[in-house]
Amino acid sequence: MKQLLENWRRRIKENAYAMGTLGVNVASGHISSQCPQGEEQNGFHPDGEPFCRPKPELEGKDRIIIDKRHEIINFIKNDPDQKIYLDNPKGSTKKFGGKKEIRLPFDYGEWPDLINPADNKGWDLIIVPSANKDDNDLIPVGYVAYNEKKPSAMFNDKIIIAPDGKYKSRDRKTIERVFAQMDYFDNPVWY
Repeated sequence: MKQLLENWRRRIKENAYAMGTLGVNVASGHISSQCPQGEEQNGFHPDGEPFCRPKPELEGKDRIIIDKRHEIINFIKNDPDQKIYLDNPKGSTKKFGGKKEIRLPFDYGEWPDLINPADNKGWDLIIVPSANKDDNDLIPVGYVAYNEKKPSAMFNDKIIIAPDGKYKSRDRKTIERVFAQMDYFDNPVWY
């Protein structure tokens, strides 16, 4: 029986490679969905979803993969002048992987050229509410992390940044109040 199971897993794995971006999760035996255009499958997340990475030919020289939260924090502290893309400005709504839309009291976006391997997209960022569009030197002052209640999103942390690394107590309270609404986030960590 054990040999039969091993043969079955090996066969599914071989078929997954032959299928390209449409693969099979060897652990669950489920067919995975296709990766977005411009990305290729490179394994699976714990929930069975495909792990997609930009195709090598589309990965620009300016994009840098940064593996760990402490590495992105140090990178930004040393070189805060990075391109930022705000996909959810103050006042917009966001779901954060849940069903409930939350009106954001802060700007939310990403560093598109600094890639988080947890989702193969830019590292996510939150700009403290007291910041304005003319502020420079946005330095990490904390982070928000998913917890084990949302295992598919683990390590897709959100880095909190503030002008010159300075924030107000109301910034802290506002961000904490937003993430307290979602039990799949740990409490924000502040420096």
